[in-house]
Amino acid sequence: MKLFVLCLLFSFCSISGAQSDVKHPLVIVDGDSVNIDVLLFLDFAQVHQGPMGDRALLRMRIAGIDTPEWDQTCEKSLAVVISCGELATEHLQHLLGSLSGELALKPIGVDYYNRVLIRLFVGETNIGKQMVLDGMAYSYDKTYLVEEALARKEKRGFWTFAKPPINPKEWRKKSKN
Repeated sequence: MKLFVLCLLFSFCSISGAQSDVKHPLVIVDGDSVNIDVLLFLDFAQVHQGPMGDRALLRMRIAGIDTPEWDQTCEKSLAVVISCGELATEHLQHLLGSLSGELALKPIGVDYYNRVLIRLFVGETNIGKQMVLDGMAYSYDKTYLVEEALARKEKRGFWTFAKPPINPKEWRKKSKN
């Protein structure tokens, strides 16, 4: 099954820009996760084998980044609490909608939750790296530590807030207790 998923995604990479007038098959879940609408993908790839019914979603995670969860809050300014997870999701939507170029996915593995780990690109822009540079994501492990340090130093995104969100990995541990 994993081999099938990876083959499917490799196929997607090679045709992702073939029909720019067709809606792309990505569904944004949160700031670091997207799903691919497999039926829309098949339509996109012009592989019709029968009637298209409800969506069939393949879960994917942008490798190398971690964004706040939807119910994770932060303090934008004194006494102004917001959902930083929602803000990260909106930023991902903005990036995907505002950048020009071919949408491309590079599968690199499967995570603990059986999501396909991907590098996501629009044109030459690595979306995960850009999320970290914009201060809207943490580096997951050591992937984008240099970019995270730069975003913090230059006070971009969350790093301009009175209380930035705590690292999502730490927040998830605390919320389980």
